[in-house]
Order: sequence, then structure tokens, then C-alpha cells
Amino acid sequence: MKFGQPVKKQWRSSQELSGAQNALSRNLNRLMVLDYIWSQLVGPKGRFWVLHAVQKDTLYVQVKVSVAKNELTGRRRQLISELNKHFETPWIKHIEII
Repeated sequence: MKFGQPVKKQWRSSQELSGAQNALSRNLNRLMVLDYIWSQLVGPKGRFWVLHAVQKDTLYVQVKVSVAKNELTGRRRQLISELNKHFETPWIKHIEII
């Protein structure tokens, strides 16, 4: 450390790590679980239904074929309930097709 520089805070316990870093880690974990569960739920249809984004409680799915769009429209509620089973609190409330 050079003279005049602010002292860098060193962590002394794991409790000091809680906060924004843990929130980021938690969100990344949720996204990884979501991606895995989505691929397991949709199976081969994953070629036509691609996860595009998640914003708050809405999952955005890109559909490549119009027939697949109709099927996804019919299965929205089922997919939402299946996805939310894998999280502590229900997270996904809407699926938007783009």
C-alpha cells in the first residue's frame, strides 16, 4: 500500500460478504437453474423455443416457427407452474412470446 491511498477493507468473516455480491450470486444461480429446467421441460422443442431474456417476473421466449408459437401459447400456464416448482418463491408469472 502506498502512502496516502485509502485502506482496502479486508473481509474477516463470511457474514461481511452478504449484500450486493450475494444478491448477484443468487440471481445468477436462479438463471442457471432456470436455463437447465427450461431445457429439461421443453426437450426437443428447445430448437423452436429459445429463452431470450428474463425481466422481473416475465420470461421472454423467442419462437422460430409459427406452429411452435401456437403450442407455446397453449402451454404457458403449465410451463409457468412447472418452472416455479423449482424455486423457493414463485418467480415467473408471465411468458411473453417474441
